[in-house]
Amino acid sequence: MKNFLTGFVLLCFAHSNAQYTSPFNQKTIDSDSSGAYSFIVSGHFYGDGTNNSRFPANSLLANLDWMNASNASMLVCLGDLFKDISNDIPTYQSSLFDQLEIPLVNTVGNHDLTGSVYQDNFGETGFLFEVNQDIHLVIDTEQDNGDVVGVQLDRLKKIREQVKKGEMNNVFIYTHRTVWSEAYAEMDGLFLDNTQGLTATNFKDEVLPVLKEISAYSEVFWFSGSLGTAPSSFFYFEDQENKVKIIGTAIRALPRDAVLKVNVNQGKVAFETHSLTQQELLPLESYSVEYWQTEVGVDPFNWKLVLYYMQVALTHRFFWYGVLTCVFSIYAFRFVRKRFSKK
Repeated sequence: MKNFLTGFVLLCFAHSNAQYTSPFNQKTIDSDSSGAYSFIVSGHFYGDGTNNSRFPANSLLANLDWMNASNASMLVCLGDLFKDISNDIPTYQSSLFDQLEIPLVNTVGNHDLTGSVYQDNFGETGFLFEVNQDIHLVIDTEQDNGDVVGVQLDRLKKIREQVKKGEMNNVFIYTHRTVWSEAYAEMDGLFLDNTQGLTATNFKDEVLPVLKEISAYSEVFWFSGSLGTAPSSFFYFEDQENKVKIIGTAIRALPRDAVLKVNVNQGKVAFETHSLTQQELLPLESYSVEYWQTEVGVDPFNWKLVLYYMQVALTHRFFWYGVLTCVFSIYAFRFVRKRFSKK
């Protein structure tokens, strides 16, 4: 019954402007007439692959008091909320959902989806809602190999028609995958260690033209949370031609962990970078392409952790996939060579 009601409520949100109620903690996003509100956004809440605790990242849990006291209207996760959704829901419920006093919104990543577990417990993976005069669109980039097609593209086109009426100030778009990176030559090599498909998506040819039309009437912000190995928890890029502001943000249970607070006042958007580990941070706009090109791979190696790194490598399934592939390849090569040598 609970799952049915959750799905029904989210379905309503996908087709109306009703207030959004989080399926994770049943908190509703407050909307008032002042035109001022804020929200916190980041991605990859489970941390990294070494976290086998079935709890969210420790840096996130350590900052729940700050989030609850922040006066933010919601917390937005940009995917990979869970590491293993089949087993993590009970521990997330007690440690995160029950402790968080503001609504939680999630943009599904690959780790959030196993069969229909996510949908059965939390409803639809793609939807939209409004706060004051802003549209918030959640896109599931795990569908269709990252392409934004069908119902999801239709939602974007409907937003285009809505903003033409002059009723909306900002359009905030949330995805897990950095599907936008393939459209910009200057980003080549920056996002190799993140979730992506084997082939290019339709972002450049079909999505970006719609965004350009929307940006003629409203400010457009696209947030993504699959950063993989990164020099910081933030990435910022302004597409001057299409008038789209692109932002990447994610945590990894590392000293660099930080989240972004977005402040909206009378339609104007401002950003605050907030460290989860008491580190000094730059303004968001400083984490540009140039910053990433300079800093990617610049990370002092800790020799004391060599044995730990070896343990992680040897116990990861990808290592054994590689071993089995090599063994099979050698066997196949020898078999073929033996067959041909007899002829």
